[in-house]
Amino acid sequence: MSEDAAWQAPLAAIAAATPGATFLVLAIVGLLGASSAGCLNYVWGRILFGAVLLLLLLSLLRAVRRISGHAAEVRRLIERSHDANPSVDAVAARCRVRVRVLDYSGPFCALVGFWRPMVLISTSTLARLKDPELEAALRHERAHAVRCDLALAAALGFFAKLLPLPVTDLVEAYASAREMAADKRAVQECAPEALAHAILAAGTQGPTMTAAALAGDMRLVRRRIITLLRENDRPVNPYGRRIATTALLAAVLLASTMPALLGILNCHACIMSGIHV
Repeated sequence: MSEDAAWQAPLAAIAAATPGATFLVLAIVGLLGASSAGCLNYVWGRILFGAVLLLLLLSLLRAVRRISGHAAEVRRLIERSHDANPSVDAVAARCRVRVRVLDYSGPFCALVGFWRPMVLISTSTLARLKDPELEAALRHERAHAVRCDLALAAALGFFAKLLPLPVTDLVEAYASAREMAADKRAVQECAPEALAHAILAAGTQGPTMTAAALAGDMRLVRRRIITLLRENDRPVNPYGRRIATTALLAAVLLASTMPALLGILNCHACIMSGIHV
């Protein structure tokens, strides 16, 4: 699926979020099933119920705390920003995005803001971009907004942080694929060379999950530029692989969760029903 970044991104996000989402569903269904099956009438039933509830609350607290920290970072960046000059606003209007400027000497260009997305761009990056390159950068960020990448990243961040599991590689795969997909959409309205130059101008900024950044680590930058400038690309028909991959992922999810769900939903008596208070 590496040639089909538009599909690889959501699949990687789903794979990374699956453990946390499965845990959340099973915990909630288990608590509801235990309370309706009479488990709370028994000591061990109450102990198990309390343990599951405590684990669920701790996991939710962990996820909410980390997501809130990321949101606070974005708010601080927005508060430090100011309106762009008229020439930048004119380019932004053509790209149908809002732009605010950060007085920052390092490279930075990213889409931020869940409810009202805007592009934050540093004064250093603006100074290095000509108008066609700025337009290409803003069209890239506009592609993130159209693809709802911020919403997907927020959901991924929440579910991935519910449990302390090693999903970093999947999160990085999602972040890389979403940048490639946004590049592909952006070059439908701008020159690939202009976007490649814009990526190089912002190519030293570190990777982030709090925003949809124009450029991350240099390995990804090289890959994106090679893809943008590659000539004579052979068209790829990804739909067969999309269907097969989605079916396989759905089968894995069903096989992993259905036995537990059926066991909980069909439970008419607590497993500790023989143990009385």
